[in-house]
Amino acid sequence: MSATEKGLVLKVGRFREADLWVRILTPSRGVFNGFAFGGSRSRRRFVGCLDPLSHVLFTIGTNKTGTYTVLEEGTLLHNFPELRRNPSQTGLAVNCVKFVEAVEIDPSDARPAYELLLETLHSLEKGGGCSDFTPWLFRAKLAFDMGYTPDFLSCGNCGRPLTGTDGHRFNVERGQVVCRTCLSDGKPLEGLARPISAGVLRALDWIQHSSPSDWCAVSMDAEVRRQAGQLIELFVAYHLGLSWEGGMYKKV
Repeated sequence: MSATEKGLVLKVGRFREADLWVRILTPSRGVFNGFAFGGSRSRRRFVGCLDPLSHVLFTIGTNKTGTYTVLEEGTLLHNFPELRRNPSQTGLAVNCVKFVEAVEIDPSDARPAYELLLETLHSLEKGGGCSDFTPWLFRAKLAFDMGYTPDFLSCGNCGRPLTGTDGHRFNVERGQVVCRTCLSDGKPLEGLARPISAGVLRALDWIQHSSPSDWCAVSMDAEVRRQAGQLIELFVAYHLGLSWEGGMYKKV
């Protein structure tokens, strides 16, 4: 039985002369591979649909035994032409796509990941994002959207709102901030903890509640950005088991 569903094409490869495998992210299935038989020669069933960074309405079925997914046809919704014309913006988009692939999105997390990636591609096409800013904002936002949601504005120990002063620490493993008052009690912090300034707390809270359309206008102090970036990388490495090394995401 076939079904139709919108999806984002992440990667495409050839496995026979005219046949293609396609890695797709959809809001109900997560990331999966489908086979487009005759896809490289089709002039009717997949016109313009089988390129990475394409948003497509697919008709999806299975083979007779149900052992693999078959893409029966597709209708192109958008292929982000302006994004493709800008190599630097394309690079930012590809970085985000690689992260989605590395996370191995399952159906329970599929919708937020799909919506975030789609909105990020539209934002990049409109000229949003700059230098390496967008990928690490994307990594943080996806981690938060998948349920790893620290409270950056109150102490995870005593529950009091955090003041504008420095001296707090962020416990990466527990995803909690511990205020300077609790730290002064002399109780040791278990696990991986890092100092965190009031400015970084505000920045991380903003990222958690932002959307890709907000990112093009963001401006951060260089030191705040450096500290926030380090904490995001530690948080993603611990909770999602991924780090960016040598142009790819590696399991840690």
